[in-house]
Amino acid sequence: METTRRLNEFNIENRPFYIVDHDDGTYTLCLPLDLLNGQYADYCQTAFDNYAKSIGEPTTTPIGLKTHGNGYEWEAAFRQAFRNDPNISRVLFDCEAGGFFCSCDDLDILEDFGIRFKDVCEDTDRFTEVITEGIQFQEAWEKEQEQLMKTVRGQLMKHPSAVFEIKTPDGDIRLNPHNIKMLLSGEINTVVIDDCNYAAFKLLNQEVEAMQTDIFDGSLIRMKTGGYEEPDFEMTM
Repeated sequence: METTRRLNEFNIENRPFYIVDHDDGTYTLCLPLDLLNGQYADYCQTAFDNYAKSIGEPTTTPIGLKTHGNGYEWEAAFRQAFRNDPNISRVLFDCEAGGFFCSCDDLDILEDFGIRFKDVCEDTDRFTEVITEGIQFQEAWEKEQEQLMKTVRGQLMKHPSAVFEIKTPDGDIRLNPHNIKMLLSGEINTVVIDDCNYAAFKLLNQEVEAMQTDIFDGSLIRMKTGGYEEPDFEMTM
């Protein structure tokens, strides 16, 4: 009931943004651009129009559609707004042309981001700058997201309510949703593999070589990983 109350309050106070509880330990911050109407029909569009003008493009196509302001560009702006916040690494994006969507397994983090992002995007001058800088970095961010999904960290973020049986080069480890949450939040810094302690970040950054969901238990995922290597790029998200 407490979570329901919190979500109701957030969704009322931060329209047109809202948060959905998926009942699996994850929450999604939503802005369904294609469905906005009334007073929110052109929500923050002026900033995207300003961006179009700044790069010498028209604000609309010959048939009257906006040239900028899709969900992917909202994602780029969100990433830019919080690029120096360590919690941005806890967020997964699932945006599309018609909507902005990002998920996290920590409601506190998502509420905080949602409230602060609304303040940013309703300041037109500030939001125009964030959009411009964000789109410039978008290609690098997309590459990082793709690389993230190839790691143990990325898959744990994607499936936080699953049980993982992981076969690593150093031995086997089983993680339940509680373990996963503590690993991703940094609450634990070491893991035990075959009675030996290993740095948690080395497990999280191992590359996934194979992964399969159990055919009889959809909450059980078996994974095989390769060795850990230091990232050869600087994370910007």
